[in-house]
Amino acid sequence: MGARGRRAIARKAGTIICSWLVLPGLVLGQGMKARFFTPKHTYLVGEPIFVTYEFINNGQNPVWVDTRFGDPCFGPYPLTVEGASRAHEWETALNCAPTGNGGSCLSTNVEIKPGQAHSGRIFVNHYYQLDQPGTYEIRIDREVPVLLHPIPSAPASTVEVMGVLDIRIVPGTEDQLKGAFQPVLKDLNSTNSEIRWQAVQAVTKLAQPFLQQAILNLSKKPNDVWAAIEGLYKLNTPQDRERLAQLAEHGETNATRERAMRALAALGDKHYLPLFYRLARSLKGYEKGVAIESAGLLGGSQAVPFLSSFVGSHDPAVRMAAIRGLAGTASRSALVPLILQIRDRDPSVREVAGAALVQLTHLSTSSNFWAPVPNPALTFQKWHDWWLVNGFRAPIYGPNDCAEPKPLN
Repeated sequence: MGARGRRAIARKAGTIICSWLVLPGLVLGQGMKARFFTPKHTYLVGEPIFVTYEFINNGQNPVWVDTRFGDPCFGPYPLTVEGASRAHEWETALNCAPTGNGGSCLSTNVEIKPGQAHSGRIFVNHYYQLDQPGTYEIRIDREVPVLLHPIPSAPASTVEVMGVLDIRIVPGTEDQLKGAFQPVLKDLNSTNSEIRWQAVQAVTKLAQPFLQQAILNLSKKPNDVWAAIEGLYKLNTPQDRERLAQLAEHGETNATRERAMRALAALGDKHYLPLFYRLARSLKGYEKGVAIESAGLLGGSQAVPFLSSFVGSHDPAVRMAAIRGLAGTASRSALVPLILQIRDRDPSVREVAGAALVQLTHLSTSSNFWAPVPNPALTFQKWHDWWLVNGFRAPIYGPNDCAEPKPLN
């Protein structure tokens, strides 16, 4: 029997597929029905995939449930997809681990009156990469708080609802994929904020070439620009890079400018290196640091002299940004200025310099690879001696070449 045909009753255990199941009542005469399902079984490569849930009050009294239907803010994903890797944002300097979290933490309790239902969707592609043909099994295990009153201290029962769904992903033509996206594009104009936001995520995270104009339009809207930057990064055409450059310099908020800078630098178009040099000189505070780091990631060896000019700054934050930028260059010529920074007067700067050397060489003077540098003179001497013997021929690693460091000696 296929996964879509398996059924079991759920409360603290069970499986819900595509049929209604009654959850035991909170009080005598009160019960709930719930189900997870996908609108269809077969999807195209690159098509957004949503799991829909419905939660109906089959009892005689109103109840309140969390609008996320148990969706976690942080920690475990609300579902797993067998055979798929977890989704993450682009890799930037000093970033060996996937980024992102389980989704929005915005939530309220919604009332479900007797005979009424509450439904919503989970955007599966937010959590998993589903860009290869094949058959996948979606497993869901959600703990849903159900309250008798809409206040946090009200009596509540946690109902665990579990689901197993099979889907199939097949290749398709561009015209077929355009057709599959039409409902999502319509949802961009939805008055339901959750549906609209999921459409924004689908358009920007999957970022098909025919969605370019939609993504450019989203980049002009303050509430959507954060997501749009990821879409511009993924499309990576001259027009998209130019829009990222505009946002990096003239975005409406610090967060927008910083995100755009990191995205543009990660794309590797050295045409924009002068922009980062200009921003690094003119900006202040954290934004200045982002521009310095981004210049290192984009410029590589070419940026080492520019970054080295900041290691003598009176501001420790600027010195640390320069060190992180040097690490992002993946350049052998960055080793000497980094070794010199091991003697910096600020312990935080010394720690960042030590971490940068570990990243570039995959070597460490300590068994605790990311520890502070309590004895800068001794640590400097170790790196100095290593450089004289090995520095000119040792392998150098990039920001995303992640491995467990080995002892320096």
